[in-house]
Amino acid sequence: MPSETKAIRVLIVCDQSDTAPLLGYMIREKGLNAIIETSVQRALDRAIEVMPDLIVIDVNAPHSERIALAKKYRSLSRKPVLLFLPTHHETEILEAYHAGVDECIVKPVSPAIFLAKIASWAKRSTTAPLRPLTAPQLRLNSAKRLARTAEGEKISLTNLEFRLLGLLMNRPGHVFRNEEIILAVWGISDQSDQTALKNVVYRLRKKLGDSREYMIQTSPGGYSFTED
Repeated sequence: MPSETKAIRVLIVCDQSDTAPLLGYMIREKGLNAIIETSVQRALDRAIEVMPDLIVIDVNAPHSERIALAKKYRSLSRKPVLLFLPTHHETEILEAYHAGVDECIVKPVSPAIFLAKIASWAKRSTTAPLRPLTAPQLRLNSAKRLARTAEGEKISLTNLEFRLLGLLMNRPGHVFRNEEIILAVWGISDQSDQTALKNVVYRLRKKLGDSREYMIQTSPGGYSFTED
């Protein structure tokens, strides 16, 4: 395989102990970097940490939960998302595509076909690079859950603050609607969490300090991140 694909990171979100290692093995055999996450609850944090080039979702959960997970990833990145489905159900397939999934893989699927799909989407992912979480005055350290200023100051972040800042920094200038943020950060779509969102934004701005709090902009119905 060409050397430029060897660094491609494939995040496999699979809660099945017998399937996850097999998927990882097959993907590594193609020369790609397979990162396995077996906990759906930790999957979003893991995606922010490793910045995957391709995401594969294979979870044994109700369809609504699979769709919610796919929406979270789509809100974080433009990278390809592949979703395994247990049956060929047209309504569920259409719902998945509407949620931002790039390709649905209906089980059962042969290893050869699965790997062909992985290889194809891995090539496409290199044409849509994920923006690094940096700005002229701020860099997000995913491994240590902190932000570092241009002057070297370290700003410790809570899990919610980290998720929120990572989401906004991934698409500078884009206004995320409140409901999008709540779904991505909290994993739910309850409108009653509007107050909780405002509180996290307030705390995050305070931590960034007077000279950088403007980076998180308030817009009608949402928030955005600005680098200026």
